[in-house]
Amino acid sequence: MSTTRRLLLTALPKVPLSRLTGLVTSLPLPEAARPGLYRWFARRYGASLEDIEAELRSFRSLQAFFRRALRPDARPIADAPLVWPCDGRIVTAGPIAGERVPQVKGNDYELADLLGDAELAAALADGQQATIYLAPGDYHRVHCPFDAELRSVRSLPGTLFPVNPGAVRCIDQLFVRNSRHVFRFGTGDGGAAALVMVGAYNVGDTVVTRDRGHVARGEELGQFGFGSTVVLVLGPGASPLAALPPEHVVRMGGAAV
Repeated sequence: MSTTRRLLLTALPKVPLSRLTGLVTSLPLPEAARPGLYRWFARRYGASLEDIEAELRSFRSLQAFFRRALRPDARPIADAPLVWPCDGRIVTAGPIAGERVPQVKGNDYELADLLGDAELAAALADGQQATIYLAPGDYHRVHCPFDAELRSVRSLPGTLFPVNPGAVRCIDQLFVRNSRHVFRFGTGDGGAAALVMVGAYNVGDTVVTRDRGHVARGEELGQFGFGSTVVLVLGPGASPLAALPPEHVVRMGGAAV
């Protein structure tokens, strides 16, 4: 089954179909139909409507609803040096062996390939990483996990494989093959860190909302569409990440140490 799935996903015209999906989900919806449609979506994908500050009818399209903001008190920022950057489920989390990052058991990739920057990869070697999958029903905004200086944001081209657990298990080096945005940080202790927003099938329209300067824990960095993946990479000497197993649910702003 995994071989068949891999062949089908490889052959699928992922980028054109994702662009088409983006156009369709951006079309304005009749105002009267919006609340019912969004409630159906919430039931289908497990989205929480209680966290939303705005009225459902104010989201003019499905794309606007995917990118919904939350109430200011919906995700309190923990008093910790490191917090989770997004809602989602852990794919892998733990130490990095040199510059090799685990995708799933027995299937890893080079950190330099993910970041598109050999110098940054070397600075982060033997550090830690957490890979977080955002399902369609999750909150789709990504926030800064620490107080730091945002040095740059780099857009790397690629395809748009799905990033759900089944696809991750069967597609070799999936995260380094998809399009992505790499946020490069300088930390207060003189170290380095990176956060990668990985694009995915139906999520090729990542929006970057902060691209440089000092950023505080919990400050927004960017937004996804339907669902995707975030890879947080910390250099050696950073606060140790919480030892969490795959599928563990995390929430943006919660303590990650």
